[in-house]
Amino acid sequence: MADAVRRFVTVPASIEVVTFGSDHPGAEASGARRFYASLGLVPAEPAPPGPEGGSRQVYRRAREHRAAD
Repeated sequence: MADAVRRFVTVPASIEVVTFGSDHPGAEASGARRFYASLGLVPAEPAPPGPEGGSRQVYRRAREHRAAD
């Protein structure tokens, strides 16, 4: 992901993903929330429920400046 961000993200920008909400049964089992946190994304606002009606949450990472290569 770091390489893709360096190559394709124009700053300033934010990277956003939508994943399971903390109360969703799949949140812990899938490991998705831990995975996104390990990439530097942080929990943000709730997102609309998923197709099964379960909670969702936005994870976001701000990109303010280009890292030195």
